[in-house]
Amino acid sequence: MKAAVTHLRQTLTGPSGRLARTILYAIAGSLVAVVFLRGTNHIYERIFPVLARRPPIVFLAGSFASLTISSLLVGLLLGKFMPSAAGSGIPQRKAAYRLEGGRLPWRAAWVKLLGGIISLGGGASLGREGPTVYAAGAAASSLAGRLGYDTPRERTAAAATGAAAGLSAAFNTPLAAITFVLEELSGHIDSHHLDGATLASVIGAFCTWAMVGHHPAYTVPPVTEITWRSYLLAPVAAGAAAVVGIYFQRRTLYLRQRVRDTSRLPPWLRPLIGGWWVWLLGSAVFLASGHLGVFSLGYGDLSLLLHGGVTWKCALLLLLAKVSATALIYGWGGCGGIFAPTLFFGAMAGFVVASLARLSGFMLGADAELLLSLVGMSACFGAVVRAPLTALLIVFEMTHRYEIVPALMIGTVVSQAVARLWGGSHNFYDATLEQDGIVLD
Repeated sequence: MKAAVTHLRQTLTGPSGRLARTILYAIAGSLVAVVFLRGTNHIYERIFPVLARRPPIVFLAGSFASLTISSLLVGLLLGKFMPSAAGSGIPQRKAAYRLEGGRLPWRAAWVKLLGGIISLGGGASLGREGPTVYAAGAAASSLAGRLGYDTPRERTAAAATGAAAGLSAAFNTPLAAITFVLEELSGHIDSHHLDGATLASVIGAFCTWAMVGHHPAYTVPPVTEITWRSYLLAPVAAGAAAVVGIYFQRRTLYLRQRVRDTSRLPPWLRPLIGGWWVWLLGSAVFLASGHLGVFSLGYGDLSLLLHGGVTWKCALLLLLAKVSATALIYGWGGCGGIFAPTLFFGAMAGFVVASLARLSGFMLGADAELLLSLVGMSACFGAVVRAPLTALLIVFEMTHRYEIVPALMIGTVVSQAVARLWGGSHNFYDATLEQDGIVLD
C-alpha cells in the first residue's frame, strides 16, 4: 500500500504530473455528476410517476408528504452543516474561484450533493446542473488540497476542471461545459484553464456514456420543414423567452431578499414553505391537465412538448406555474439550480408564441413549434445567465440537431439585447452575490 501511495505521488509530481492531476480532478467531478444524476432520477421516478397513476386523493397526499419530508431534510442538512450550500451553488462557486483561490472544502461537495438529490428527488421545482457544478468543483478542489497541492493556482485549476467535468457529465454537453467555465466561472480565457477544461469535458462525457448511456438530454425529432417565416418569428420567440427569464430573475431575487428581511422562521425551516408552494401549484396543474412538469426538473413534459404532445394552453399553464413555483422555492432557500427551469420556461414560451402565430393565420412550416421552442430554450437561459456561447451550444448538444443552429444564433443575439436593456447590470449569479454583499473583482 505504501509503495502504491509513493508511486502515485511520484506520478503526480513528475514531468506528466499536471496531466495526471487534471485527469484525477476530472474523474472526481464526473463521478459526482453521475451520482447526482442517478440519485435524483432514482428517487423521483419512484414517487411522482407512480403517484400519478393512483386516484387524485392518493396523489395529493403522497406528493404533499414527499415535498414536506424532503424540504425538512434539506433544511436540517443545510442548517446543521453548511447554510451557504442553499440555492444553485454557482454564485458561491464563483466567489470561491475569484476571491478565495478556488478553495472549497469537501463538506461543500457532499452537502450540496446530498441536499440536491433529496430536494429534486422529492419534487422541488429546481435544477441539478448548478449544484452539480458546485459539488464537482468542490470535490476536485478538496482533492487537490488533500494531495498537497494547496496553492491558489492549483486549487482554481482543480475547481475549474471538476466543474467542467461535472457539467459535461450532467448534461452530456462537453462543448457547452468548456464555454461555461470560460464565460461564467473564470470570466476570461486562460490557457491554463482551457486545457484542463477541455480534457475534463471529454472525461465527463465519457463517464456519462460509460455509466448512464450515450444519449442526448432530449430526444428531438428532425427539424426539416423550416420556412423563412419561422426565421422571421425567431426573434419574437427569443424576445418573449428572454422577457420571461428576466421576470423570473427579478421576481426570485425580490422574494429572496424579502424572505431574509421579514421572515421570522429559522433558516432551516424556510425551505418547507417553498416546498409547500411547489406542491400547491404543481398539484393544481396536475389535476387540471395531467402534467407533472411543475415538479422537479420537468424534463418529462419538456420532452413531450418537443414531440408535439402538449397543447399551447397547457404550455402556457405550465409556464406560469413553473415560473412561480421555482421563484418561490428558490426565494425560500431551497437547494437546487436554475439551468433546467430556465430551459423549461424558454421552451414553453417559444411554443406558445409559435402556436399563437399559427392560430392568427401566420403561415409557418410544420416544424415551427419545435424550432421556436428550441430557440426559446436558448434565449431564456442566455438572458438569465448572460453566457451566449453556452446558451447556444447547450441546446445544440442536448438535441444533436445541426439544422437549428442558425435560428439559435438569432435567438442568442436577441436574448442578450433584451437582457442588457431590461435585466440590469448583472446576471442571476452575480446579482445573487451582490445581494449577499459579495462583490467580484
